[in-house]
Amino acid sequence: MSTSTRHSGFSLIGILLSLACVVVMMSIYMSSADKAVTGGKGKSAKGSVWGMQDQIQLQLLGQALTIDAMSNKHNQFLTPSVLSRSNDVYDNNSANFWSAMLVQNLAKAEQLVSRGDRGWVEEAKIDYRSQDWDPDFSVDLSETANVSYAHMPLWGERLKKRWNVNARRFPIMGNRGPVDGDENTNSVTLDDDGVWRGWVLHSDNSIKWVEGTSASGDNLFLFQGDNAGDAILGYTIELDDAGPTFVWD
Repeated sequence: MSTSTRHSGFSLIGILLSLACVVVMMSIYMSSADKAVTGGKGKSAKGSVWGMQDQIQLQLLGQALTIDAMSNKHNQFLTPSVLSRSNDVYDNNSANFWSAMLVQNLAKAEQLVSRGDRGWVEEAKIDYRSQDWDPDFSVDLSETANVSYAHMPLWGERLKKRWNVNARRFPIMGNRGPVDGDENTNSVTLDDDGVWRGWVLHSDNSIKWVEGTSASGDNLFLFQGDNAGDAILGYTIELDDAGPTFVWD
């Protein structure tokens, strides 16, 4: 009498169905993970890992500026022309300011770079032998810059009245934005829905998440002359008696 042996196992169809389920579950997981880390495809979020990292880095920069300012009689934040004792407004451009933060040990190079920055930004290789600031530090957004965060231009009435710890709640730093605050552009600083979202740090070290380029009635990226009451954040490549020259992506 002959007997037959039956072998149990996975069929090809069963394996394919199992793989399909795994792919679906992984896609759901990756989507959730991406949203948790970056805020989601094409949209910034303050509660994402990258959003919270920006918040922490900006607040640390603000704390360093405040501590340093408390050591001088005018309570003024770090200003290149004062640091070098040149009193030359030309010294107060963004490259000198940010690299002075590094050379004076008020910040680390990695603190100046946002993980959510979609432009060509990389950590600076600083020459700490520089006396006041490193002349090779870059804020050229058309090439490779060494910083992701914009700041108040260190010029005119704003510098005199707002760049200090006594200026109360005035915007001095934040995530960078589009030229003239125009959300009808292809700027890499805008989310896929055409809206700017980011953190804005104030002179009292308070920080606020902002959606849209206007805050408290001011367009944060539009320069409106020598007006101490007008908030403006950007990158200045040159300054002279006529005012700042900005650079945008």
